Amino acid sequence: MKILGIDEAGRGCVIGPLCVAGVVISAEDLDRLSALGVRDSKKLSRHKRALLAQQIEQLAHRVIVVEIGPSELDENLTEIELQAMGQIIRESQTDRVYLDLPVGPQARERFVHALREHAGTHSFALVAENRADATYPIVSAASIIAKVSRDRAIERLREEYGDFGWGYPSEPKTRAFLKKFYECNGRFPDCARAKWRTLQRLTVGLS
Repeated sequence: MKILGIDEAGRGCVIGPLCVAGVVISAEDLDRLSALGVRDSKKLSRHKRALLAQQIEQLAHRVIVVEIGPSELDENLTEIELQAMGQIIRESQTDRVYLDLPVGPQARERFVHALREHAGTHSFALVAENRADATYPIVSAASIIAKVSRDRAIERLREEYGDFGWGYPSEPKTRAFLKKFYECNGRFPDCARAKWRTLQRLTVGLS
């Protein structure tokens, strides 16, 4: 039996894409996945994540990454994630799916119902839990792939725009870059999620 793990990276960032990743693996290979030391990507260094991503790609039957750009992320974020997860499920055609639930427990039933609609006619068992990336190695693997994919996307943007940090609104370097860009150009860069409240607050007193 093949199983699929899904997770995302970049949901709370103000610069760069959202990356949703799916990892397909045989159930009998789960122990091998755990033996790699796969765990929640947020607890790993960037170097360790990159090494593990290579090993996961070698072990997996398939790795799928959906990258959603900043302009699309100005729309309904949960709906966008549903579309990306549904696409991954349709493409993978696996029997069982594990995913890190991006909504609170009170919205779980509605989210799961919508996800099955986005997944089409394919029948599958679903485990959807908050913090699943810390519980299930297959979701941890997807978390690592998503984070490494986003890291690479950010590195490409940094080659174009300079070092603005990693795109998190809590980073002083990111906020300083956005403020300076706006002051010089009268707008935010295309790599930023222009309609987010974080950016709107930065414009106060600048225009």
